[in-house]
Amino acid sequence: MPVDETAIRQWADRHECRNHLPILVRRLIRETTESLVSMRFPGNEAVDLPGLDGQVECEAGTVWVPEGRSVWEMGCNVDPRSKAEGDYRKRTEETPQDQRENSAFVFVTPRRWNGKEDWLEERRGEGAWATVEAFDAIDLETWLEEAPATARWLGEKLGVAWPGLKTPHEWWNSWATASVPPLSIKLVSSRRHNEQSVLLRKLRDREQIVPVQADDRGEAVAFVVATMIEANALDLLDTTVIATSRDVRIPTSANHLIVVADVEDGEELDFGDRRNLTIVRAYPKGRLDVQEALLLSHVPSETFRSELESMGLSRDDADILAIKVGHSVPVLRRQLSGDPEVRRPSWVRDRAAAKSVLPFALAGSWVERENLDDSTILQLLGDFRDGEVAPVRDELLALNDAPIARYGHVNVVVSQIDALFAVGPYIDRDDLDRFFQLLPELLGDRDPALDLPQDQWHMANVLGHARSFSGALLSGLGDALCILSVHGAEICGDRLGVDLSYRAAQVVRSLIQGADQERWLSIRGHLRTLAEASPSAFLDCLEAELREPEPAIRAIMGTTEGLVSGECLRTNLLWALELLAWHPVHFSRVAELVFGLRRLEVEDNWSNSPKSTARSLFRAWLPATALSAAERMAVLRRLSAQFRHAVLDVCISLLPGGGPNFASRTARPQWRALDAEVPSPTDADVRAAAVEASRLMLDLAPFEKLELEQLLEVATRIHPDDLSRVVIEVENWSATATDEDKADLRHNLRRRDVLRAYQEGEEDDQLAAALRRMEEALSPQSPTARHRWLFENSHIEWRALVEDEGNGRLSWQERNALVEERRRNALDEIREQLGDQAVLPFALSVKQPELVAQVLVPQDAAVETATHWVSAALRTDANDQSDAFLRQLLWSAGWIDLAAVVAGLEAQGVLNSEVERLRFAEHLPGRSIGWQVAESLGEEVASAFWNSASIHIWDDTPPDEVEYAVTKLLEYQRPRSAFSAVSLWRNKLPANRWLDILQAVARGEEVDGPFPSSYSLDEVFQLLDEDEAISDDQIANLELPFVKLLCSYGHRDYERTLALHRQLSRDPNLFVELLCWQYHRRDGADEPEREKLSAERRKFLAELAYHSLEGWKRVPGCDENGVVSPDEFTTWADSALRLAAEADRKEVAEIHFGALLARMARRRPWDDWLPDVILDFLDRSEHAGLRERFGMGVRNARGVTTRSPYDGGEQERRLAERYRDLAARYGNSHPRLSESLISIAEGYEWDARREDEQAAVGERWHP
Repeated sequence: MPVDETAIRQWADRHECRNHLPILVRRLIRETTESLVSMRFPGNEAVDLPGLDGQVECEAGTVWVPEGRSVWEMGCNVDPRSKAEGDYRKRTEETPQDQRENSAFVFVTPRRWNGKEDWLEERRGEGAWATVEAFDAIDLETWLEEAPATARWLGEKLGVAWPGLKTPHEWWNSWATASVPPLSIKLVSSRRHNEQSVLLRKLRDREQIVPVQADDRGEAVAFVVATMIEANALDLLDTTVIATSRDVRIPTSANHLIVVADVEDGEELDFGDRRNLTIVRAYPKGRLDVQEALLLSHVPSETFRSELESMGLSRDDADILAIKVGHSVPVLRRQLSGDPEVRRPSWVRDRAAAKSVLPFALAGSWVERENLDDSTILQLLGDFRDGEVAPVRDELLALNDAPIARYGHVNVVVSQIDALFAVGPYIDRDDLDRFFQLLPELLGDRDPALDLPQDQWHMANVLGHARSFSGALLSGLGDALCILSVHGAEICGDRLGVDLSYRAAQVVRSLIQGADQERWLSIRGHLRTLAEASPSAFLDCLEAELREPEPAIRAIMGTTEGLVSGECLRTNLLWALELLAWHPVHFSRVAELVFGLRRLEVEDNWSNSPKSTARSLFRAWLPATALSAAERMAVLRRLSAQFRHAVLDVCISLLPGGGPNFASRTARPQWRALDAEVPSPTDADVRAAAVEASRLMLDLAPFEKLELEQLLEVATRIHPDDLSRVVIEVENWSATATDEDKADLRHNLRRRDVLRAYQEGEEDDQLAAALRRMEEALSPQSPTARHRWLFENSHIEWRALVEDEGNGRLSWQERNALVEERRRNALDEIREQLGDQAVLPFALSVKQPELVAQVLVPQDAAVETATHWVSAALRTDANDQSDAFLRQLLWSAGWIDLAAVVAGLEAQGVLNSEVERLRFAEHLPGRSIGWQVAESLGEEVASAFWNSASIHIWDDTPPDEVEYAVTKLLEYQRPRSAFSAVSLWRNKLPANRWLDILQAVARGEEVDGPFPSSYSLDEVFQLLDEDEAISDDQIANLELPFVKLLCSYGHRDYERTLALHRQLSRDPNLFVELLCWQYHRRDGADEPEREKLSAERRKFLAELAYHSLEGWKRVPGCDENGVVSPDEFTTWADSALRLAAEADRKEVAEIHFGALLARMARRRPWDDWLPDVILDFLDRSEHAGLRERFGMGVRNARGVTTRSPYDGGEQERRLAERYRDLAARYGNSHPRLSESLISIAEGYEWDARREDEQAAVGERWHP
């Protein structure tokens, strides 16, 4: 019912009219004025702002709005003339004449003004303004007839019914408030692929029909409305109405109107004259006949959850609810509604449709592929006939608010719990019997991957050892088991007389009880589901398993290795226990089981372990249960006697100052609600837990060595009241401990003391005193045990030294001197207390004997001293320790007088034995003094030296010594060692000498030597490039054996271009020769020359060819600046393809040549793509195969991509758009190539859809 003049006059008597009248005028102007430039009408509380009530500027005037600039005044006064007169005089006085001459004055009143025309005649006669207008209630009624959207808005304000038409805000309030709390606007308008901007553009472009498809029709309408509101698109909102009944007639308007049709499928509205209408059609996604629809993607998971939090839900509740409803807006609206009619999906009203949903609801998700039997299981669950599953699925997909969604080959029930509740009244005993009979067989099915070696499990699908059923189906069946166990009574009621929680427990027990290793490995992925389905049965079975002497569950406590990353087999077991721990009734049993699993713990690099789970269960600042912190600590104390070591570790984790407090939340229950609220941790809770942990640790006394070592590691973090107890325990233990054990603990204590020196803050006197007492108690009696730590590492620290360094009182030279002095004093003390004979055994017992050697024989030592210790070292048995000791002695002797040392050794007869002479030679220093001494001792010693020595070249090594060393190493066939010795000082050798080294390496000499790195090789070849005396052909031949290391495979552009690739780009014969190395003839004919080679040689040549061709980036005819010579390119390409065809290798030639051109294309800017000569060549009619291979190369040249988990195919869509632009650019000039570019774009579009589907499934149901 339209708003009439009477209703407007009655509205004028209401207080809100004063606030809403400017908004009414604003909306009327916007809806009926096409050429609006600007407008300002403060409304609501802003009406009290000083200044004009409104001002407008438009290019072309209308009946209601004057052309150009106009100022507007309005009032609800009972006497409109006096108000109009006052405003007119005031604005006339305030406005300069030059502005008034180009402006109109307009007055608006919601009253009837009988003398309006007389007043207008008088004012116009004054000529103060360009024109004067006035509108009263009668005018507003007329104006509203031209503005149906605004008329409906005013009708809403006045309570005037207009059946079947609603304003956007009116419709939104009705739809969103059906749920409690009401749905937020942002939750509905946000979409993964930003469809909001597309919708707004279509509406502003005034497209005649805008179809929008969503999960259901209501969501589509809600998205349209929410998008306009969220964007504050007043230009659209003020011209939009929502039609909700087929009986309504859309009002005719001379101005543009947006009509959103919210009517049932099959119903039609009477739109009348459509020329000024934009009709928004809302459809479910199941309508496949709708063309060019705006298909809504899902709401991003992060937005979905954050908006649920903004609606008042906790973070955890938001996470769980988002997954339960499948991130679906319609399902969320139902789940949050208290209205039974809203909670009930529309398809439930049809019993046949509802019954057909049941098997799919039980399955949850399934994959349709030829190698999977998912559809067979659905057929059994639903008692369908053969081939009936797909048609039934298609019928369900076509429903409004369809209960299932399809993404490629994957079908997913939008919300399993929603669907099962909906079909609950139609479930019978036969349905349940089929489900519970199938479930143990499916979940317990032996994993075929177990037939493979463990390191190949990740490749089971590729190797033909995949399960017959998809992981999606098995996961969905498990979820259905949980839902029926938890909510079975609510879903089915009492009519079936079935205890579904008991039947779920039977399933759990049948799968776990008495399971062998293969069963545990097969069901490892379902343990989290089984735990939630029946917690008591799960815990009972696990406790029984751990009571076994050799638990079979040990099979899933380790990890596997994979191509990229392996699998942590225990993950789901630990998550299962973590989710049960949230329930207070299970926490103690879970903690006991986790501690019990620690005896089966496997040491690896995975953070998910029983140890980390145990810590997380008792973490004070991030609760993992609904128990209070005090109750958790009581459980920990109760278990301390049984699980001493595990409890000690947990207590340590609870102490303060353990590093950055970072942890992830433990697994949460998905289907079982917590009986108690999780307490929010407080600082007091954290402190109390730390105090109790400190006390509990000391209550575990007495301690073993390893336990005491753990205790001393955290001595600085223990509560001050417990420090004295720690000291007493250390003193008691040290009374019976060995010197070696005491030395170990004392060293650990020293390290903690050093760490304290690095920490800022005031010194704790009580702690310092306790540490001193413990260090004294742990002081070994034996000097060797007391000083061993000084020689365990080249860099050592003690507190006083670190403090002096930190205060800037020590230079690095002074520090080294202090360390050397302390080591020297230690050896002096050993000599003094144990005699000289104790020094050598001590030296050979420390971790770094060379440190002892440095003190015994410094560079200023006497020759006699060096001779003595070298002689003693040579008399010891050869092993790693004694060799390191001897090597350092000889290195030091080299700086003293190595020749004199040798003379002394010969005088003692030490070098008379051949064994000792060779051992002596092998450990001589790898510099000139070393080889001089070796050669002075005869050819045999020299040979031993050059066959084993590691030569050291420095920046000050004379060139002649470098040349001599390299010559000798090459003479003894050690080119790799020669390369390694000089690789850091490449310029010390001439280029021709590097040729000798590289040729020797290429010949395979010194296979056990250090192989050159790719970086060093590249640097050496750059040096060869710069030598004009060495030809490109020589370098290319030399590069070939190293091509695997030299090629960058197109991933980086800054490396040198290989001479081999330069030669490839010049010589098509080389290209074809490499193809012949790598590939057989296509016809399979014999090649005598190839058959003459050994299989090993053929394999070697094939590998060289592969790396040479894959790393090739230089296009024939292309210079250093990227300019391609047409003649050179065409000549090379024609010759290469002709030669390849003659060798019966045309297809592989096209593959590699196409890949080369594709790599070039990927590196060039889009606006300056391939040169014309290449475009012309590709467009030739005879090069269809090359174009196809070029397309393959384009996709391969893209390389590895990275994206966020839920980005979908945005990257691929951008690439597809680029290639479509290229296809349009070359459509006339190169039509055949243009078709290939379209094919590339279509491939990327297919990839984009695939990525979208995978991202949607992952984000909506498996985040």
